[in-house]
Amino acid sequence: MNLSAMFDQMVVLFTAIVIGYVITKRGVLNRDAGKVLAALVVNLANPMLILASVMTDEKMLSNLQMLQFTGVAALCYVFLIGTSFLIPRILRAPDADKGIYRFMYIFSNVGYMGYPVVSALFGPGAVFYVSVFVMFFQVICWSYGVHLVTGKARFRFSVSVLKSPCIISALLAYVIYFTGVQFPAIVRQSVNFIGELTSPLCMLVIGCSLAHMPLKSVFARWRVYLLALMKMIVVPLLAYAVLHRFVTNELILGVTVVILSMPVASNTSVICCQYGADETLGSSGVFLTTLLSMVTIPLIMQLLFG
Repeated sequence: MNLSAMFDQMVVLFTAIVIGYVITKRGVLNRDAGKVLAALVVNLANPMLILASVMTDEKMLSNLQMLQFTGVAALCYVFLIGTSFLIPRILRAPDADKGIYRFMYIFSNVGYMGYPVVSALFGPGAVFYVSVFVMFFQVICWSYGVHLVTGKARFRFSVSVLKSPCIISALLAYVIYFTGVQFPAIVRQSVNFIGELTSPLCMLVIGCSLAHMPLKSVFARWRVYLLALMKMIVVPLLAYAVLHRFVTNELILGVTVVILSMPVASNTSVICCQYGADETLGSSGVFLTTLLSMVTIPLIMQLLFG
């Protein structure tokens, strides 16, 4: 595990976020441009990155270990959903905001920040393992997550969420991973070339999103600070304490802890806005946890794996 590379990568990510913030404030990017970049990431760059990660000759996990890792990822979301019922009580959240706080606790910035951080820690070949969490994220976020934000009494799963390019590419990557299909060098290079756009574009999108948030109200929400403590410190520490007794593979354990240390999902404010919930609260969660993650992620990884 390359902790030195991770520290360097966090600085690079933060710099890219600041650049995205500044150029948005200066009018180079606007909200519509940010949405276009986000769509480019979700529909093209990110799926290509997922595919590129398995078009290599190196498999960092055996097929059996890959199944174990998938099971661990599924259990993580089961744990997060199950314990999320406690969050509104701990935070003494108003009834109108309970679903949003549970959403922010469950769903993290797995794709935008997960890929570059895991790549820095474990190498480009580990990127595919992030897509396992992304696959669960996409399915659960756009079904159960929307249910939390809207506050509807009944939850219904929609098959349409399975049509997401990220999910399709992740499922295809599974097939490539387990079958060991080989691709010509020119195909691998082309897919990887486009996939490498993911990290810089993601950071610019986050910076653009942060630039449109009302900073005065963002820093005044004390519940978000407490949420960040539970989400980005308590949960990864607890996960490590439990998993290291049963999971002996350092890659599985390390990637899982990194993903659980990620800040609130960057699409939180978008979903809140789309479904008429408190967009400012969602924006506060994204802004504060993203800033704090620049310190908490290196701290957690140094403490547990240093």
